[in-house]
This record gives sequence, structure tokens and C-alpha cells, in this order.
Amino acid sequence: MTAVPTGLSATRSLVVEGSKLYSPTGKPEHSVLSSPAMIMEMELACVEAVQGHVEASVGFHVDVKHIAPTPAGETVETTATLIDIDGKKLRFKVETKYGEIVVGTGTHRRAIVDL
Repeated sequence: MTAVPTGLSATRSLVVEGSKLYSPTGKPEHSVLSSPAMIMEMELACVEAVQGHVEASVGFHVDVKHIAPTPAGETVETTATLIDIDGKKLRFKVETKYGEIVVGTGTHRRAIVDL
């Protein structure tokens, strides 16, 4: 494990389909990216950003807004950037976009754990 520098970043792509969908009306034609699926992509992007620098980490705080829908079948991109380190605690800026539209934004905190 090497020292963890701020600025580490990773971007993930996800096709909005299957278990990643939620329909507020129960009708399939109204299905959009679910908030839990978006948050999971944010967490996974954070893990990928520090891969090779951290053996393992666990999420302990999520502070995000889901501010726009993404229709079924479309692709979102989620980016996580490490912005702060406090001992074993990491703080990331996270953002999910559908094209140029910001779908979700906020911060996620993870703690480095020893295995």
C-alpha cells in the first residue's frame, strides 16, 4: 500500500436497466435510474479511485442529491475524486451525469480498514 494522494479520480459508466430502475408510478414506461443504484455507482467509483493505494475501505457517510431523472436504456457516467484525507478517513466529491445533465452530486466518505 502506498501513500494516498488527494486528486485521485475514477469514472464509471452504467446503462440504466434491470435492477437499476425505479418507476414512481409502477408503470415500466416511467422507469428511471433509482437513487440506490446511483449511490452504489458513486461508492464503486470511490473504491476504484483509490485502488492500488488502499487495500480496503468501507463507506460510512453519504451526502448526495439526486436532482434529475435518467430514462431507462440511457447511460450515466459517475466520477469520484478524492478531495480530503484525515488519518484513515477519505472524503470524495461524487457526481453522476447523463450527457451534460448532472443527475446526482455530493460527497461520500470512506474509512480505510486493515484486513
